Amino acid sequence: MTYTTYAPVQTQAYAPVQSVASYVPEQVKEPKPLTIEQLVFTIINSEIDKFKRAGQNVDAKSTRLTYQQYYTGWNREQIIQAAFNLVEIYDHQTRQWRLVQNEQELRSKQKQYSKKFHYWNKQNAR
Repeated sequence: MTYTTYAPVQTQAYAPVQSVASYVPEQVKEPKPLTIEQLVFTIINSEIDKFKRAGQNVDAKSTRLTYQQYYTGWNREQIIQAAFNLVEIYDHQTRQWRLVQNEQELRSKQKQYSKKFHYWNKQNAR
């Protein structure tokens, strides 16, 4: 036995809508400037890494405290200049360590140290 049923069909007036593809470029947001604390954090970790690369044993806690006290009272521009004079980044093309040349490189180094810091905090919390 075969049942043939048809769904009721409603006729609708269909008018194709003109599709106008308007390209609205997404505005690139400027990253927030690094805070003084982030800049000092980056300088401290870069200096600790330099000592370690030189084969020296470093007391990280005392080094951090010393640098934090040293940079207390400095304004942002002074700390940025200090960061450009101290923070090193590894250049894969020349295979040598060199000073950061712009704020983008400084930001990438800060992110690298921040990730490492948060990773170790999570490991030590366990």
